[in-house]
Amino acid sequence: MLAFEFLLKFAYSLIITMVATTFAGATVFSFYKVSRKPGLSFKIMNVPLLGLLTIIISFVTDSKITSAFLFFFAYLFIMRRLSEHLSKFDDVFRAFFLSMGYTRQEYLMNILFKYGKWKLINSMLSFSFITTSILVVLSETRRLIPDQAASITAVLLVLFAIIYAFNWIGERDGNKLSNPE
Repeated sequence: MLAFEFLLKFAYSLIITMVATTFAGATVFSFYKVSRKPGLSFKIMNVPLLGLLTIIISFVTDSKITSAFLFFFAYLFIMRRLSEHLSKFDDVFRAFFLSMGYTRQEYLMNILFKYGKWKLINSMLSFSFITTSILVVLSETRRLIPDQAASITAVLLVLFAIIYAFNWIGERDGNKLSNPE
């Protein structure tokens, strides 16, 4: 029963993520037509913040509001992951492909999109698995041990907040000249 509930919520989350991926992909690729470097709005959502926000929205009982928040989180999460991937790929291979005679439009659609599709699939599955796991674990915790659910949720919130703070410090203070791959 729990496995079926998990798969059902995973499929629902995956559908929301697919729709958000369409918008995030269009945003990132249209941004790359104009400018090469992503802005701050592309770097907001990472995994610890996703976990933190998913725990917060797990308290909402209306499924439409939860779905809207999950769509917004998926949009930001996919946009960040795809823009990071394209930025790294673009820095390494851009001059090579443009020197081979590709136009900027051909390079964008034929090369960047072709190699970015696996990153999209990875990001969609990661987002769906993370959010579904958190929502199912918290709902089962509330069902099985309702008197301790609030304390478990608070511990998870603090844990994700600490991880997010360390992640933010690491990204901010990391060596900007080194290649992370």
